[in-house]
Amino acid sequence: MRVLHVLVSLEQSSGGPLRAVLDLSARSFEYGLHSEIVGIGPLNISDNPFPTAFIHSLPASPRNYAYCSSLRPWLRERLHAFDGVVIHGMWQYPCWAAAEECRRARKPYACFPHGMLEPWSFFGQGLFKAAKKVLYWQWREAGILQKACHIFFTTSREMTLAQETFSLKPCQSLLAPNGALPHVTQVEAPSNREIVCPKDRKVALFLGRVHPKKNVEFLIRSWAKAAPPSQWHLIIAGPGEAAYIASLRSLVQKLQLSGNVHFVGYVHGEDKIYLFQRADWFLLPSLQENFGIAVLEAINSGCPVIISDQVYVGDYFAGYEGILRLDEDVWARFMNSRMLDCNFREDAARHLRSIVDSRFSIDYIAHQWATRLMQIFSTAQPTARGADGSSGLGVRDMLRGVRKYSSCHH
Repeated sequence: MRVLHVLVSLEQSSGGPLRAVLDLSARSFEYGLHSEIVGIGPLNISDNPFPTAFIHSLPASPRNYAYCSSLRPWLRERLHAFDGVVIHGMWQYPCWAAAEECRRARKPYACFPHGMLEPWSFFGQGLFKAAKKVLYWQWREAGILQKACHIFFTTSREMTLAQETFSLKPCQSLLAPNGALPHVTQVEAPSNREIVCPKDRKVALFLGRVHPKKNVEFLIRSWAKAAPPSQWHLIIAGPGEAAYIASLRSLVQKLQLSGNVHFVGYVHGEDKIYLFQRADWFLLPSLQENFGIAVLEAINSGCPVIISDQVYVGDYFAGYEGILRLDEDVWARFMNSRMLDCNFREDAARHLRSIVDSRFSIDYIAHQWATRLMQIFSTAQPTARGADGSSGLGVRDMLRGVRKYSSCHH
């Protein structure tokens, strides 16, 4: 079976599902699923396991909305060669363009929102962004989902919350967005010498997109309250908007943490592996994380994790003490106690590794991925053309949602 994956961006630093689609598609060939990928912008990713001949990079436009004038002609010429299409993400031009061309060619397509249909993403970023999304939902996005042959979610919690908030068709199921890669060899020295950690230093690591949703300000304030011993250092690694990172640096200076909190920017490849292997703990206090692939990467590198109860992959770690509610005092107490306990750290690392090995091995997830996509597209009806209909999501729903998520997280 031949499946096309449509991605908004092929830039690794932009985050999103790129890494997962590459990893799982590469391993799906042996299960009979031939995948190809089309996305916007040049492919910029280290250690890519997927054949570049099957990755189609289209030129980006300087306009917002990930507009690409060549995408629809490209799809129109090539869709006939595929049995189905998976549209990854929401709210951007490539998603709408792909859905429209699938309807035109009467090709079935599935949607994989990757957390973008989770209510926090919709309502939790203020009234202005919520209003824009409600309008766009009514104009285009609801129709894209209504015409899809299937909708994939990454966790039960994400699927339940989306079903409670939006009018969605019943053809929905879970599909893990990625698994843990095979254990990698020890990286003794990174290529970027600026991230080398002295052997006598204890390291707590945040690694990911530096964005308000990741709650990095909360992490810094919790670190200041905990005031761990001087040998402990907090490393913040990842890309982000310059203005936001500047505000975080100012907060670090204000709290007099400059000697122990370090911003190292975007890392990838062996430098990323080095930080995961060198860190004593991985910290992720996100306001919302529909899965949390970086959590699996950390655990697979032997690094235990401290995560918020809004990181949904934590649902698989029932009873684990390192899943904390979003309260600075709670995080500070953990940093002052369990985080400093070497025995607890070793026990946590072993326990989490056993869970990841049994439930999230990359080959197991790839087999599920291939099997489910082939099942969906072998029985799907051609995508119908015609009106989208209405989602029923209106102004009252928007205001109610914004009030709910503002009260929960602010």
